[in-house]
Amino acid sequence: MKNFMKNSIILGITMGDPNGIGPEIIIKYLMSEKKVDAMFVVFGAEEVFDYYLKMFELNIPINVINGDIESEYNEDAINIINTTKVDMSQIKAGQLSKEGGRSAFLSADMAIDYVFKGSIDAVITAPFNKEAINMAGFKYAGHTELLAEKAGTKDFVMMLAARDFRVALVTTHVALRSVPKLITKERVLKTIRIANDALCNQFGIKNPKIAVCALNPHASEHSLMGDEEEKFIIPAVNSARGLGINVSGPYPADTIFSENNRQYYDCFISMYHDQGLGVLKALYFDEGVNITLGIPIIRTSPDHGTAFDIAGKFIASYKSIKEAINQAYKMAELLHHSTPSFRA
Repeated sequence: MKNFMKNSIILGITMGDPNGIGPEIIIKYLMSEKKVDAMFVVFGAEEVFDYYLKMFELNIPINVINGDIESEYNEDAINIINTTKVDMSQIKAGQLSKEGGRSAFLSADMAIDYVFKGSIDAVITAPFNKEAINMAGFKYAGHTELLAEKAGTKDFVMMLAARDFRVALVTTHVALRSVPKLITKERVLKTIRIANDALCNQFGIKNPKIAVCALNPHASEHSLMGDEEEKFIIPAVNSARGLGINVSGPYPADTIFSENNRQYYDCFISMYHDQGLGVLKALYFDEGVNITLGIPIIRTSPDHGTAFDIAGKFIASYKSIKEAINQAYKMAELLHHSTPSFRA
């Protein structure tokens, strides 16, 4: 058993929907050899992991932590903090259920509380199903809205990342027809500012280089194909420069993501979901990570859903949750080195 030093980095991983691939990809990661040097605590239910370990015929012990994480931690086991008792008669791999949504939400809720109070250093959220959590009475669109509510802020930004390629979104899950009216100077400037702050403080990048995408083809050719660039995006970029941010654009989205630009810029600001994420997913389909910016904690998640269609078959890739853990660890490690009293 490995002896961890006091104040080691502790990463919390939420169970996700127990009917989906969350427990499976967590087990696969914890079984892998190339893990970051941290303590891993799963927020969920021991009976769910016992269910999948038996299904996959894996002989891995479960260690339930009831008190202090560091003193009760067992390197050779799956360390679990039970967040709720799960009615296993309602749990079946690949099937949508109210119980799956309830237990998934409660697992995320407790893990987020732990990181806000400083008991763990970051949270990695395995996917839950939005329909299932709403069936259980929790009216949230996803983890991000829960995080923002607990942080008491509306100024948050969704960033998707894979390795050193990062895309921050001005608009997220909205209909394409609604995007133009949501592109305002204030919204674009807020996204640039929050992304810049995170790049400096959470990623440790000095004077990060940020490129802003245009909304319209060819950056509208001086308003020949729309006027959002002239009216909103260029003024936002100019205001950000006035704040000392190293930002440029807007650039046509069909050329800005070239290989040379991806190596040069630290982050791209995308006007809408598919504009930037289509490129990221084409390049790194199973390595994408969702990172919430603008909240005072570290939260990452794999960029995929519950995948009910393959749940319980032991074929789901764990590459995305591995990258989510890697990203969370890097940010936590940076905080660890820059803050004397790292964790309460």
